[in-house]
Amino acid sequence: MEGDSSGPLIVMPQSDAPRDADVELPAEGPDVTALPEIRPRDPVAADERDARAGLAAGELLAGQYRVVRRLGLGGMGDVYLARDEKVDDREVAVKTLRPGHVAFAAHALEEERQAFADLNHEGIIPVFNYGTHETVGDFLVLPYVDGLNLDEVRALARLTPARFGDARFHEFVLAYGVRILSALDHLHSRPASATTLVYGDLKPQNVMHDGAAIKVVDVGSIRPAGAPGLTTYGYRAPNVPLRPNEVAGASEPQDDLFGLGETLRTLCGLGEHPRDLGPLGALDRLREGDTLAARAALLTTTPAPEGLGLLSLARVLRRATRSTPADRFADAHEMEVQLRGVWRELRSLRTRDETFEPSPLFLQSPYALDDGLGTAPALPRWAVPPGEDPPGPLHEPPAAADAAARLPVPRPDPHDDHHAELSRLADADPAALLQNTADWRESPEVRLLRCRLRLRVALRGELDEAGLTLAEQELAGAADAIGRERARHDWRIDWHQGLVALARDDVASARHHFDQVYGAIPGEYAPKLALGHCAERLGRHREALTLYEAVRLRNPSLGSAAFGAARARLALGGPRACAAAVEALDAVPQHSRHRTAARTATVRIAVEYAACADTLGAVLVRLSRLFTEHGLTDEPARVRMKAEVWEATQQLMAGEVLNAADLERLAREAATRDDEARDAGARLAFPAEERALAKDLSGFYLFLARQTARSPDLPHADRIAERLLDRAYLVRPMALRHHRERRPLHTLLRPLLRRRG
Repeated sequence: MEGDSSGPLIVMPQSDAPRDADVELPAEGPDVTALPEIRPRDPVAADERDARAGLAAGELLAGQYRVVRRLGLGGMGDVYLARDEKVDDREVAVKTLRPGHVAFAAHALEEERQAFADLNHEGIIPVFNYGTHETVGDFLVLPYVDGLNLDEVRALARLTPARFGDARFHEFVLAYGVRILSALDHLHSRPASATTLVYGDLKPQNVMHDGAAIKVVDVGSIRPAGAPGLTTYGYRAPNVPLRPNEVAGASEPQDDLFGLGETLRTLCGLGEHPRDLGPLGALDRLREGDTLAARAALLTTTPAPEGLGLLSLARVLRRATRSTPADRFADAHEMEVQLRGVWRELRSLRTRDETFEPSPLFLQSPYALDDGLGTAPALPRWAVPPGEDPPGPLHEPPAAADAAARLPVPRPDPHDDHHAELSRLADADPAALLQNTADWRESPEVRLLRCRLRLRVALRGELDEAGLTLAEQELAGAADAIGRERARHDWRIDWHQGLVALARDDVASARHHFDQVYGAIPGEYAPKLALGHCAERLGRHREALTLYEAVRLRNPSLGSAAFGAARARLALGGPRACAAAVEALDAVPQHSRHRTAARTATVRIAVEYAACADTLGAVLVRLSRLFTEHGLTDEPARVRMKAEVWEATQQLMAGEVLNAADLERLAREAATRDDEARDAGARLAFPAEERALAKDLSGFYLFLARQTARSPDLPHADRIAERLLDRAYLVRPMALRHHRERRPLHTLLRPLLRRRG
C-alpha cells in the first residue's frame, strides 16, 4: 500500500486562490540564506472536509492540551490546534495517528522518542511532548507554526511574482534548498554512535515558511536509514522499493536529496517532471534563435533567470533528481556547495554585481588566456612589409594547447593520501615537478597531477605526441585507482579528458567532456571557462559570450572571463561591439592580477576601432592612464604601445579623418596629462604636428629594431629588425639638409646583427 505521510501543521488551501500574506523582501546582499519575511494575513480556518470521528473542540488531552479546532488531514493522522494550559496558554499543534496506522506508527514512536528529543536543529520543528488519548491513541505535541507551506508560497509567487522580486524568486528557492540541506545533513551526519536518520517524505507541503525562517515540520516521517516509512508519490526517489501490502519503502540519505530536488523543481516550475530538466539545461539551447528559453519562461513560477542562469538552475536540480543514486549528489554537503554556486550566478546575472566566493573545487588560475591581447604588440607584428598583410583580428581565441595548459587546476581531494604535499606544490617547472614526485606512492590525485604535468611538458614548443600518450596513461591510471565504476561518476576524470582532447586540438570532444563536468558541478566557474573557449574555437560566439558573462559578472577579477567576453563581443560585431568589449575589460578591478593586461587590451581594442578625433582622444587618455595608474612600467612595452597608437594616428591623418587642428588639440590635452605624471617615462609627449609624428614613429621603429637585434631567442629576429628599419626609413621626414655626422640607420644595427650571425 502506498500512502502519504501525515500532512503539514498547516493545511493546504482549499480553494484555487492561495492564502494571502504580507511579503517583505530582504535587502540585496551576498547572503545565500536570505529569505523574505512572510506573514499570513489570516489564520488557518478549521478543516471540515471529513466528518469522521476525531477530537472535538474543547477536549482536553493529557490534562494539559485543550483542543481548539482541526487544522488538517494527513496520511498518518490529523493535526489540531490546541492550547497548552500549563504553559501560558501557548498555541501548540497536536498530531494524532490514524487507526489504520496505529501499529506501525506506535512502534515508530516508541522506537524514536529519544531520537525526536535529540533532533535539535533550527530547521526541524521540535517535539514538545508526546502522549496517549483514549479516543485517538498516540499523539505528538509540536509548536504551532502559523506560516505558509512551500506549496502555498509557490501559488502566491505565481499569482503575484513582483512581491517576490520576479526572477529573484529563484534565488529564494535555492535559499530554501540550502537551509533544508542543513537540516538533512543534521539527520544524515549524526555521530558514529548514533543511528543515521532520513526524513523520507520531503515535499513542499512539509516545509513551512514562518516569518523569515523555515521549518521541516512532519517529524513523524523521520526514521532510521533503510527502515520503511511513508512517502509521497512524485517526491519518492524511483529507486525506493515499494512492495505489495507495504506501507512504504526504505529510504537512504540520497533519496532525501531526490525529494529536495523535486521540491525545488516544483517551486521553480521548471517543467512537469524531472526528465524535463535535461532539455532545459542543454548547451545547444544557447544557440542564437533558440526559443526554448521563451517556452520555459511560460512554465516557470516567476520570470525565468537570465543568461546562463536557467541552464545552471536546471542542471543542479537535474543532478539531484537523477534516477540512479550514483548519478545524484553524494551527500547533502556536496549538493549545498553547488546550490550556493548557482545562487551566486543567478544573483550576479540579475543584479550585474559581483557575488564572488572562492571556489571550493578549483584553484584560481594565474593566467588570463588573452592570446596576447593583454600585452603590448609583439615584435613579430612588424615583420610584414609596411602596408602589406595587416595583423589578424584582435578577437582570435587562444590556441587549444594554451587553454589545456592554463585552465584552472582542481584542488586536491582532501581525502587523498598526498593531500598535504599536493597542497604545498608551487606552479613550478613541470619537468622538475615530475622528477620530484617520481617516488611518491601512487594515488588518484598523484596520477592526475602527473597527467597535467606531462601535458604541459608535451605542449612546450612542438607538440610531443609521446608526451601526450604518457599523459593519457596517467589519466587511465587515475581512473583505475578510483575504480572504474566510480570513475564514471567522477567529474575529475572528465575534466582531464577534456584537457587531453584540447591538447590534441579535438575541440568537439573537449566540449563534450567539459559539458559533463558542468552537469556534475553546475555551480563552478571553471567548466564554463573551458566551455566558453570551446565555443569560441567552434565559432559559437553567442554561446561563448553567455558562458563568459556568467563567470565575469560573478567574479570580475578573473581575466580569462573578461578577455573571453571581449573577444566574443568583437566577433559578434555590431555598432556597440568595441564599446561592449572595452566595458567588459574595464570591469576587471584594480586589485586583480590581470588589471594591467585588461587595461592594455582596452587601448589596443580602442585604437583598432578609432575612427575620428574624439575616439582617438579617448585612446590617448587610456594610454596615459595605462602608463601612470594601471601598471605598465616596462619601457620596451610602452614604446610598442605608443608605436601602435602613433601608427593609427598617421593612418587617420593620411585618410584625412584628422587634420592639423585636431592633432594640435589632442597634443595640448595630452600635455596637460603629462604635466600631472610623476614619472617622466610615463609621459606620452604626443606630437602637435604631422612632421613630429613621423619623426617620433621613425624613432620608435629604430628602438624596436635594436630591441629585436638584442633578443637571441626571438625567431627570425634578423628579418624583423630589417622590416623595422624599412619602416623607420619609410616614415622618417625628409630633411632639407644632409647631416654628414649622422650615420645611416642600417649601420647602427650592423654590429649587433653580425654578432648574432
